Amino acid sequence: MLTSEKIIREIYLLPLSEREKIAHHIVHFGIKNMPPDMPEILDLDEWQEEIAREPFNLTQASDYLGVSAATVKKWAESGRILFHKVGRTYRFDVRDLKKFKKSLKNGNP
Repeated sequence: MLTSEKIIREIYLLPLSEREKIAHHIVHFGIKNMPPDMPEILDLDEWQEEIAREPFNLTQASDYLGVSAATVKKWAESGRILFHKVGRTYRFDVRDLKKFKKSLKNGNP
C-alpha cells in the first residue's frame, strides 16, 4: 500500500528541480484550489520544515544554488557556506543554503 511516508521518501530521492515542481503543484493546486468545505490538511510551514531536516549533499546544494559542484565545494572550503563533512561527503543544511542563496540575490556574496 502506498503511504504518505513512502511518497515523501521517494520525493527526497528526486533531483531538486523535480522537488521544486512538486512543491509548486502542491501549493498551487493543493492549497489555492481547495474546496472551501475541505478541512486544511497541509500545513505549508510544517512541510517546509520537514524537507529542511534532511541535509543536502554537494550535488543537491549545487542544483539548489544554480552553480557547479566545484563552485559550491570552493565556497564551502573557503568558509562562505556552512557545511559538515562526513568522510568525503559534504553535507549542507537547507536553511543555511537558503540564507546564502538570498544573500547572493541581494548582491552580498
